[in-house]
Amino acid sequence: MTSDTQPAVNLFDVETQQCPYDAYETLRNEAPVYQCPVTKMFVITRFEDVRTVLTDTERFTSETAYLTDATEPSPRAKQVWSTFEQEGWVPAKTLNGRDDPDHKALRAVFNDAFRPKKIEALDEEVRDLAYRLIDDFIEDGHCDWVRQFAVPLPLLIIGRQMGANPDDIWRIKEWTEAFFHRISLMQSEEEELISVRKEIEAQHYFQPVFDKLRENPNDSLLSTLVNTVIEGWGRPLSDNELHAEMMADTFVGGSETTTNAISAGVKLLIENPLVWAQLKNDPDRYLKVFIEEVLRLESPVQSLMRATATDVELSGVRIPAGSLINVRFGAANRDERRFDNPEQLDLERRQPGGHMAFGSGKHHCLGAPLARRELHWSFTALIDRIDSLSFATAETDITYHPHYLLRAMTSLPITFTAKKR
Repeated sequence: MTSDTQPAVNLFDVETQQCPYDAYETLRNEAPVYQCPVTKMFVITRFEDVRTVLTDTERFTSETAYLTDATEPSPRAKQVWSTFEQEGWVPAKTLNGRDDPDHKALRAVFNDAFRPKKIEALDEEVRDLAYRLIDDFIEDGHCDWVRQFAVPLPLLIIGRQMGANPDDIWRIKEWTEAFFHRISLMQSEEEELISVRKEIEAQHYFQPVFDKLRENPNDSLLSTLVNTVIEGWGRPLSDNELHAEMMADTFVGGSETTTNAISAGVKLLIENPLVWAQLKNDPDRYLKVFIEEVLRLESPVQSLMRATATDVELSGVRIPAGSLINVRFGAANRDERRFDNPEQLDLERRQPGGHMAFGSGKHHCLGAPLARRELHWSFTALIDRIDSLSFATAETDITYHPHYLLRAMTSLPITFTAKKR
C-alpha cells in the first residue's frame, strides 16, 4: 500500500482521540498495517496481527520500543535527559521496555507481590474502600465519579502496597499525572519539561523512603523492590531503576489504567440503561461479563510500542527491521473478525475475557488480577448503593485527555438516586 492510497487517519489528532473507534474501523478494513506519514511508525489494528506482535518476542522486541532509527537523540530528548541527570535521577528501562532474560528476572519480583494469595488478602480492604468512597458522597445525589471515586480507589490501594502515606494521595496523583502526560506524545517541549520536573519532585520524595527501607526493610512491595537481589543480576535495583518502576509499573500502571476502566464502566452504564437494569437485577450472573466488556470496549491502555528485530510481514505488508511498531489494543478489541457485534455492550457474550486489554504473552499485565478485583468491588458497591444514574451535564461535554497511548476521561459529573437503606 502506497502513501497515496492510505486512508486519511491521524491518531495524533485531539478530536480523533476523543472517540477513535471510527478511525480504528477504517484502519482495520483499509490499512491494517498503516505507516504513519509523520512518525513513520507502523500502526497495527487487527486482533490477530496485534496478538502476533505481542507473543512473538523474537521478531518484535521491547528493548528499542521507544527509540527511532536516528543515530543521535533529538535536542529535546537530550534536554529531558539532562534535566533528570542534573536535578534528579535518569529513569531506567521499565518492565515494558525489557526483553528476556532481564524482563523475566525483574518480573519475578513483581510476580510474588501479585500472586493470588496476596490479591485475596487485599480483597476486604478493596471492598471496604469502595463502599466508604461512595458513602462519602451518597447523600449529595451527585459527584464527579472520576475524582471522587475512580481516582482514589486504585491509587490508595497501590499506595498502600508501596508504603506511601495515604494523606499524600493528591500529591502523588499530581506526579503520576505528570508522567501520564509526558508519555502521551502530545506535549509541547515546554510542557514536557514541566512534567519532568514534577517527576523529579516525586523522585526526591521517594529517595529517602528507598534509603530508609534499605536500613529497615518491611513487608511492603516497595521494600521488596528496594532490597531483592535480582536473579542473574547479582544486585538489587539501582535508584534510577527504582524511580522508573515507581512511576511506570506501580503508581501509573497500578492506578491510572484501573481509574480509566472504572470511569468508562459508569459512562457505559448510563449510555446503556437496559444493561444497567440487567446488572442490577442479577449481578451474580452479569457482573463478571460486564467488567470484561468494559475492558474490551474501552481498553484503558489503547496502545503500546514494539520494534522489529528483523524484516517481518503482517497482513501482506512488509515491515523492515528496526521499524517502530504501534499496536492498538483499542482497535483489536473491536475487531469484527474476532468478536460478533464488537461495538455492542453484550452481557450475554459467549467469550467474555477474550480481549487484549491487559496485553498478551510474556508482557501480559501482572496487575490484571488486582485490577479485576478493584473493578468488581467498584461496581458491586455502585449496584448496592445506587438505584439510578444519569449524566450531570450533556454527554458531549465529556472529554478525554489528549493521549496517543492511553484513554482517560478528564471528569465524569453524574447525578444519581441512592437506594433506600
